Amino acid sequence: MPELIYKNKIPAPEEFTKALSSAWANSNPVDDLLVLANQLWAFEQKYQMPSADFYEKYQAGLLGDELQHCVEWAATYDFFSKTKRQIDVIIYGNRAD
Repeated sequence: MPELIYKNKIPAPEEFTKALSSAWANSNPVDDLLVLANQLWAFEQKYQMPSADFYEKYQAGLLGDELQHCVEWAATYDFFSKTKRQIDVIIYGNRAD
């Protein structure tokens, strides 16, 4: 997944835009999917809940206080789902099964 790390100085907007575009152009969605799957697995192990169940409950506001703050897990699951759909469209065309 594209990752830009700036430790000492924030770049100018033009420089940042160029670096981000380059990072996205050189990314591989299959590699991204594997990274996201590993991140989801870590959340699932920590909270003993499948990501799909967590996301459904998160969206419905049905989680207890311990999990309701897990925005990163929700965002990771959302990005995983979108990336998987993109790969499915590439492989299967418009019928993403």
